[in-house]
Amino acid sequence: MLRYLILAAFVPAILATNGVTRCQSNADQPIEANVIGCSQTPCNIKLGERTGIEIIFKASRDVENFKPKARAYLFGLGIDHDLPEDVVNSACKNLSAGECPIPKDTVVAYNFELLVSESYPPTNNIDVDISLVDQANNVIVCSRIRINAIR
Repeated sequence: MLRYLILAAFVPAILATNGVTRCQSNADQPIEANVIGCSQTPCNIKLGERTGIEIIFKASRDVENFKPKARAYLFGLGIDHDLPEDVVNSACKNLSAGECPIPKDTVVAYNFELLVSESYPPTNNIDVDISLVDQANNVIVCSRIRINAIR
């Protein structure tokens, strides 16, 4: 049950323009982060629907390749979750501005979309950290958002 609560929390509303805070890791934040249809946290995300995310960031070092990672916090416990392979394996293909490899100090825009399973239970006020990590698994940028997964 705890796993379903956390999965419901992290997949849909990963980032938002308003209400995005720094991750616990104190990693750099993106220049801009948006969840489509959400302008203020907590983001209300409907279970069983697709959610689009855009992250605009500046590479602080040369980045050959990258992928997103998610960590949800429930009752103070951080739990890492695997994102779908099509999201993880296609990060460079989903750059709407820029391309891999990403040279240092280059600004790029990354977009992806997730289907949120309707089998997850509704949850409220879950903090989710979304990191973009490079080929060596070092964090490039990270943002935290609070979400509500609703029916």
